[in-house]
Amino acid sequence: MKAKTLNKQWTEPKVYDRNSNMLVPYYLMYSYLYYVKDISLIPDTEYDIICKRLYNEWDKVEHFHKHIVNKEALIAGTGYQLKYPERVKGAAIALKENYNGKKWGRWHYRFR
Repeated sequence: MKAKTLNKQWTEPKVYDRNSNMLVPYYLMYSYLYYVKDISLIPDTEYDIICKRLYNEWDKVEHFHKHIVNKEALIAGTGYQLKYPERVKGAAIALKENYNGKKWGRWHYRFR
């Protein structure tokens, strides 16, 4: 089922919209790409929403990598301080590769 966004477009719900446990891996992957690889796959507003939801739903979220996340950093909307396991790095690169070829907004890539 599609949902209407702030810009009035209909979009497919993200996996973390359907399953809040998926907020953890997407927060980690998007953070790694943004802070380490200088690649942004989503607009800052979407990243902020992920941080806010993860903070608000912290007690009910369960994920193997939850211990990596600093709950207080979510308030600031950052993942700058994170130490990423190889599994997260590999998944983030695969996510980026999967996004290639799709239609993007102006936030697609931020090259150094």
